[in-house]
Amino acid sequence: MDLKSIAVKMAYLRSEGCYMRKRWFMSGLIGCFLTVFGATTGVFATEEAPVVLTITLPQAESGDTAVIALSEQDLRAFPAISFETSTIWTSGVQRFTGVPLLALLEHFKIEARELQMQAVNDYSITMPVDGITAGAPIIAYERNGKPMKLRDNGPLWLIYNYDANADYRTETVYSRSIWQLDRMAIIR
Repeated sequence: MDLKSIAVKMAYLRSEGCYMRKRWFMSGLIGCFLTVFGATTGVFATEEAPVVLTITLPQAESGDTAVIALSEQDLRAFPAISFETSTIWTSGVQRFTGVPLLALLEHFKIEARELQMQAVNDYSITMPVDGITAGAPIIAYERNGKPMKLRDNGPLWLIYNYDANADYRTETVYSRSIWQLDRMAIIR
């Protein structure tokens, strides 16, 4: 695929205003780029189960980058945690359900010093791994029993149980509570 055909495709997607088509196209483009430039790609979700979270991690032995692409169904396969908490962004107490970040890191045997978390709108934060516990934060995929849509801070929200621990009610933790999460990069 040459640059002109990519530009034409992007113009078409922009004119259609269809977020999911853009996302699928960009996911495919990124996958091709990583494959061409020596990256090791992980499992990619299917059309029925689109990618909602992409994890990239450096491979020390080869210098390549491994990519783990997860669908919402993949995340739901992990043991879930639910809790009720108020947030500074929502009205009243909300019930969040999701996978503990620590469980995800342990499952994929990811060893890191820090994580760079990035949202759909490119907001990003870097957080130390040593502050992650078995119950906090979680990557929430449901709020009040329903999947979160993009316009409702979803589909994924890195969230803490703010009401359970005063240590979670700080500007630092609030800044790490990234909604519309879609990318995570491992920093070793």
